[in-house]
Parts: sequence; structure tokens; C-alpha cells
Amino acid sequence: MTPLQNKVAVLFENGTISLMIGFKTAINKLPVPCFINNASQVEQLIFTPECKGNLSVYLHKIEVKQAQKIGILANVATLRSLVQLTSENQLGAIEKTVITINAQNEVLVFTSMEEVEQYVQANFPAYTDEDKKLLEHLNSLTRTERWQYWTEQFSACVKCYACRAVCPMCYCSSCTVESNQPQWIKVSSETTGNLEWHTMRAMHLAGRCINCGECGRICPVGIPVHLLTAQINLDIEKEFGAKTGYSCKSGYAMNTFKPGDKEQFIK
Repeated sequence: MTPLQNKVAVLFENGTISLMIGFKTAINKLPVPCFINNASQVEQLIFTPECKGNLSVYLHKIEVKQAQKIGILANVATLRSLVQLTSENQLGAIEKTVITINAQNEVLVFTSMEEVEQYVQANFPAYTDEDKKLLEHLNSLTRTERWQYWTEQFSACVKCYACRAVCPMCYCSSCTVESNQPQWIKVSSETTGNLEWHTMRAMHLAGRCINCGECGRICPVGIPVHLLTAQINLDIEKEFGAKTGYSCKSGYAMNTFKPGDKEQFIK
């Protein structure tokens, strides 16, 4: 067994965890999420650079919470999500053990969220070169040109809501798009309703999105929807000096007020 598999087996045997959320290899050789219930199943666990999924999204599921003692295999994006969710008081009732593998291929087991926070701050990820290039291009356009770009992109949206389902920060038990009395967002897939949905989602994630990029990666029609919140994050960091998924302390830029806050962003 690998060092990761050995470590998880020990955690099962000593009763530290009763459920492990991790990755395994699928038929197409790509990593997919897996749920392991005992030490005899740990040999399917893997952790490679291709393990890009943000597994923290499963911590909102009732079936997972019932496991009580949960282990979760976390890449940096997942670690950032755990930090942000802790700051929003969403993980207090979950007894969790967080595991990652660092750049030196060492298996790390975090005993507290403070340790996770310290690791994230020391290994805070940068935007990918591809995202940087597209953001620079979009910022070089006029407002009219940007509006045209996003209108064209969202006209392809099929309203599958995969972007919502994969997002660890979309944890509301009832979403606006599911309300029909009144109906705030049009159910059908058409340009106006699509723009309303994605604009609303971006506003709800302002100052909270941890830039895992899952919403853009999972989109079946290839809309780079993650760049909306990526740009918002850049603006918030510039105006308020706040980074998402960086601190376990409660509060984030858009739900706090300071008399000395700048207001140039309003103009």
C-alpha cells in the first residue's frame, strides 16, 4: 500500500474516522470521488495532480454528516474551502480529519483548522496562466465589449445548475432559482434569464468564492463562469485587502463594515 493508504487505514483502525472522502481511478483512468467505509477499502485511494475536484462540497450532504467522524482528502482548493466554510460557521458540528499530500510527497494529517489555515497561507495558490491571460483580455475590453462577450457566453447556458451543485460555497437549503412564488429567475434557458442567474450567483459568491475553478471546469458547454467571481475576488482584494479561504476568522469583505473602508469601487 502507498503511504496515503497506510495512513488512512490506521485512522480507520484506531477509530479516528468512520468515513473517508477521497479519490479513486475511474474506468477512463481519470480520478473520481469515492467514499470509503473501512480499512479494507483503502487500496483504491489515490492522490495525483489530476485530482482537481473540490471534495468539501460533500460535507453539506446529510448522508455524509451522519457518518460523524469524517476524513477528507484535500487538495489546496479543498483546504481553502474548509477555511472559508469554517469562517462562515458551517463546519462546527462536523468531526473531521483533513489529509493532504504536500509538494514533497509527504502525507500530512491536520489535527485542527488552525493547522489547515497555516498550511493554506503558506501555500496560497496563484491564478493559472490560462485564467490570467483571459482575465487580462477581458479587462482590456470596453464595458460594451465585455457585455457582448458574457451575453454570448451565457446564451449557451442550458440551466443545468452544475455550477451551483459543484460549488462548496453554494450551501443554501433552498435556492432562489427553485422558488416559483414569486419566481425571481426564469426557469427556461434563454439569454435574459441566464444572465440573471449567473449575475445573482456571482453576487452571492462575492468575497466568498475560493477560486477552485470547479464551476468553469464542470460546465458542460464550456462557459468560463469561474472568471466572474475570480475578477470580483481581485477587485475585493484590491479595495479591501481581503483574501477568500485565507483565514478561519468569521466575517468576510462583503458582510463587514468599517468606517474607514474605501468607496472608490462604487464609482
